[in-house]
Amino acid sequence: MTIRLSYPFLSFGIDLKSTAKSFHPRSGTGSGFSDSPNVQRLPFGLYLKVVSSSRKESLVNEHGSLQLVRKHTELPVPTPFDLVEDMDNIYLLTTRIKGYKLGWCLDTMTDEDTAALANDLGKHWKALRNIPRPSSHKNAISNVVDGPVFDYRINAALDQDEEEGLGDTVGPFATEADFNNTLKCGAILDVMHDNGHDIVLTHGDINMRNILVDESGKLTGVVDWENAGWLPDYWDYTKAYFVTKRNKRWLAVVDEVFRRFGDFKGELQVERELWEYCF
Repeated sequence: MTIRLSYPFLSFGIDLKSTAKSFHPRSGTGSGFSDSPNVQRLPFGLYLKVVSSSRKESLVNEHGSLQLVRKHTELPVPTPFDLVEDMDNIYLLTTRIKGYKLGWCLDTMTDEDTAALANDLGKHWKALRNIPRPSSHKNAISNVVDGPVFDYRINAALDQDEEEGLGDTVGPFATEADFNNTLKCGAILDVMHDNGHDIVLTHGDINMRNILVDESGKLTGVVDWENAGWLPDYWDYTKAYFVTKRNKRWLAVVDEVFRRFGDFKGELQVERELWEYCF
């Protein structure tokens, strides 16, 4: 399986399957490796993400997410070159976004640096949340392409034995009430979210690994969009707290970014009660 890419003065082909097989993430052989065993760094500023066909929805969603975000916003995200599948795996080829993981840099950034970062993220997230949903979509809550949601916070709350055939995805949901019922914990049925939230485009995994910055702490990009979807307006905020519970400096940035979109402290409290009991 070979795709051909063309740059100014340069044209070359990449055999995605052979490239994936020649790379061993634990040994570090091949062109390069990342924190994830599913992501391989290639020459010419490219990245290859590979997952098994049983998880294809996650990469189909990431491909669609990158296309949508690039079309409607100026948020720097990878360019998706191609999405291909064989009998065993699915492959997503994208460009690389230059920068350092925020988690590597946050402790050395000044308060002015973090305030500027929060301001930049807030502007970009406003544009992200204003992206119009395609009129062809039939569900209230779904991934970006109106399919099932791939989200480890949701899956962590479910009894996999009882949810036969669930796999790594859940939904889509015709209504927010259906989504809220999925999040409920059987022992504390009175703890649940209200209905009536705005449904907006959501990254779904905001954390210090997926925010990239330059040497001065300025935002250079946001990566890893496989959890993205059309979700309640509080989801990016509470999910950031789900992933990172103790880094107060990062959570202060999160608070500053999302305060402009509303007060989600009540939703965060509901989530915390569910996390504490169910997980």
